Amino acid sequence: MYGIFMTSPIEFQKDATKKCVFCQPSLELILKQTEHFTLMLDPFALVPGHLLLTSREHYGCLGELPEELQEEAIRLRNDACEQLYQAFKEPITRYEHGRAGHCLLRDSSTRSCHHYHEHLIPKHIPLHAQLSVHFKYLTYQSNADLCALYERYNEYLLVVEPGMENRFYIAKDKLVEPHLLRTLSAKAIGFPERANWENYTSCTLMLEGKQILQ
Repeated sequence: MYGIFMTSPIEFQKDATKKCVFCQPSLELILKQTEHFTLMLDPFALVPGHLLLTSREHYGCLGELPEELQEEAIRLRNDACEQLYQAFKEPITRYEHGRAGHCLLRDSSTRSCHHYHEHLIPKHIPLHAQLSVHFKYLTYQSNADLCALYERYNEYLLVVEPGMENRFYIAKDKLVEPHLLRTLSAKAIGFPERANWENYTSCTLMLEGKQILQ
């Protein structure tokens, strides 16, 4: 039994190979929805409080969102980050695979998922030092700047570490391994075994975060 969370990680892993789990998120995971966005628990949390911000319609990445939706995403993100800080007293690290790399890779038919989902993690995770060795990057100020960079470079990795500038890592023509940012994050926090969500068999971290947030 999973208490207030009745579906096992294995069921979500199966779902991920059949459909876009962000177009049809499980009601058990949803914390809040606005007209165009969903704030949800990551069922394969790296740490308690690990959340996902995703679009309700199928946009490929944050840089692809229409300009008229950007402010709505910012408001929901800011509210979520404030809630996380109040609950966990930890700075928030944000990251997103902007159409670079894949969530899972079992064969050529299951490379996915290019549906915008941004990770919000209540922990300072030092990713820049590792990424800057392999990727050129540009800093940006606004979501309009991000959209312009996406239009110019297409594939990217986005990382916003606490107290640091927004960084757009250029991934065009780069071979980006599946869930690279998750792998680097898992290693950085001292739990490399959490890198591959397809190996998860427990909802403990997600449940702990959900109970604290509620």
